[in-house]
Amino acid sequence: MRNIRIFLFGFFLAAALPAFAVKVGDQAPELQIAAWIKNGPATIAAGKGKTIYIIEFWATGCKPCLAAMPNLHQIQEQYKNQGVTIIGISTETADVVRNFTAGKAINYKIAVDDNQKTYRRYMSGNGNIPATFIIDKSGTVAWIGHPLDISLPLKRIVTGKFDIKKTAQRQKSYRRIQQLFAEKKYSEALQITESELKSAPDNVQLIALKAFIFFQLNKKDEALAFIDKILKTHPMNMELFELKTHILNQMKKYKELDVFYLEFINNCKDEPLLLNQLARKLLGTRFGEAKLIPALKAAELAYSSRKLNKLQRAEIGETLARIYYMIGRIDRAAKIQNIVYRILKNNKKPRFVYALRILEYYQQAHKLGQGQQIK
Repeated sequence: MRNIRIFLFGFFLAAALPAFAVKVGDQAPELQIAAWIKNGPATIAAGKGKTIYIIEFWATGCKPCLAAMPNLHQIQEQYKNQGVTIIGISTETADVVRNFTAGKAINYKIAVDDNQKTYRRYMSGNGNIPATFIIDKSGTVAWIGHPLDISLPLKRIVTGKFDIKKTAQRQKSYRRIQQLFAEKKYSEALQITESELKSAPDNVQLIALKAFIFFQLNKKDEALAFIDKILKTHPMNMELFELKTHILNQMKKYKELDVFYLEFINNCKDEPLLLNQLARKLLGTRFGEAKLIPALKAAELAYSSRKLNKLQRAEIGETLARIYYMIGRIDRAAKIQNIVYRILKNNKKPRFVYALRILEYYQQAHKLGQGQQIK
């Protein structure tokens, strides 16, 4: 089942927690960094009492890591004035990370590990990346999981409503569920999951697990009904969006899928950044898999919002220009990309160089399409 990780979010990661060097409730080890690539240095010690840290281990060749970057960017923007600092740490060389991130819109800190010293202190050689650790203001590891699943625990940590003891207990349940999965005892795994959901009904990881278990039990209709029920109270939840689209694809309910795309876009109509994230997801990563109609609708709706500042308009404009290029409206793509380029240049953002290259590419493609010779 392709992309079945959609259903699990951080489950297999959470199940592997015994291999981590730290666990929920431990004091976070200090970072040992060889080079800071973006947005300056930080230390756990300096942040005690005032900063919540999100430490993410990633790599330039890790597709799930790259897919999580826009989400981390959005979260850093959302919480930038609430004492939250995100640090992405790679064990690759500084040159590799610097070349990869050059010109990219990344608003959180990017660092290179010092000979894997930080990695070993947190991960203990576990290769499951991306892996994310949320460290509260006391310097305590409050949560461990996948970067796409941090929104809810982070919100509760920021507002002081997060229970570390319950989280540690829940991770024990995850490990038990993983054991039952290995033994194909799905009914028992479902019982534990439903029990956990009673105390944490909004936990997307648990929701994902329950849906996945329904699939393993060949109860696809029940899985779909369950997600629909949750969506009624969380109509703009991106993880639930991915869950339902995956279920509908598996059931080959393509007409229902098309309707759901438009319903979800309408639910997000007043959230341009979320619409942009959605549009990028709908474009996919492989040739021919883009959902062009809903992607275009989402991007156009996002770009038309009056809530955007100039840099946000540039970020969304890049998405919209790319879609216009894909659907053959290359003149329109060049026009939007020119706006993107000018915004970035006027705001002295290094990414303007990359934006100019894309603009020139669109302009050249338009000329070729009009039968003009390129000198």
